[in-house]
Amino acid sequence: MARGGKRDGAGRPAGALTQRTREVAERSLATGMSPLDVMLENMRHFQQVALDAEATLEGLTAEEFSDKVPSDATPEQQFKFLLAEVKKTAGLRQMAQDAARDAAPYVHAKLASVEHSGPNGSPIAISVLAEDANL
Repeated sequence: MARGGKRDGAGRPAGALTQRTREVAERSLATGMSPLDVMLENMRHFQQVALDAEATLEGLTAEEFSDKVPSDATPEQQFKFLLAEVKKTAGLRQMAQDAARDAAPYVHAKLASVEHSGPNGSPIAISVLAEDANL
């Protein structure tokens, strides 16, 4: 009769790579670009495109803006066009942010939680010394 349940030492060790995971990692490194490289490249690309778009919007004069919008457009349509350009720029920034968020765990280590305590695990004793009585 088979026995179920958890047994100590049974199964693959925690954190061990499967054969497929190893193959994927080896193929990735053989091409010369890791997934981290791609994420960082995308982050830099979208950041630069967003900065270029923002610079274009900042330097846009009313005459240049009116050249991009049909001449028979109402003020409401002109505003919608400008709003669409701003949204596109914000979307590019968001894409750069998403790529940075994806890459961050590979680049920056997470800070470990630290519990401070006094000697032998007792609470920390705080003492304040006053040097001047005029305080």
